[in-house]
Amino acid sequence: MRKTVTWVMALIFGLVAHAASAQVVPTDQYVRLSTQFRTDAMCLDVFNGGPDNNETHLANCANFSGQFWHFRRDGEWFRLTTMFRGEEMCLDIHNGGPDNNQPQLRRCANYSGQFWKVWQEGQYVRLTTSFRGPDMCLDIFNGGAKNNQPHLVPCANYSGQFWKIRRTGKWIN
Repeated sequence: MRKTVTWVMALIFGLVAHAASAQVVPTDQYVRLSTQFRTDAMCLDVFNGGPDNNETHLANCANFSGQFWHFRRDGEWFRLTTMFRGEEMCLDIHNGGPDNNQPQLRRCANYSGQFWKVWQEGQYVRLTTSFRGPDMCLDIFNGGAKNNQPHLVPCANYSGQFWKIRRTGKWIN
């Protein structure tokens, strides 16, 4: 009986979590991503050129194609691409080195750092990867040389880990 109840509860939780992510993540249009920490005035963007080329950062929201993100469903996961770099470049996570756990756009491939899970928490979501697992959430550096750049850190109650997904009205072709 206990195993049945546990299994049923896991099934219900999985269906609710899937339904929540399906409601909050539009896959038919580009979205903007902002954090509770930096507010809707700053959007996740992509560096264009220089030493940080294809890495991400929060920048003042504007009509830049690097701020238009597409959540493309891939089974139970999402791949994140931008209008700027196209559907062939997916948001991935550095593994090691000075940029460890920081996201950057890389050619889409079968890498676990490119598979993202969206966890709804009220009007915000948390973002985790298959690579680092559900206990590492996308957050924002606060100060220092990497100020306003995202990185994966242990999930906690920090406003930089609460992301808002906002529709743009720009449809995916």
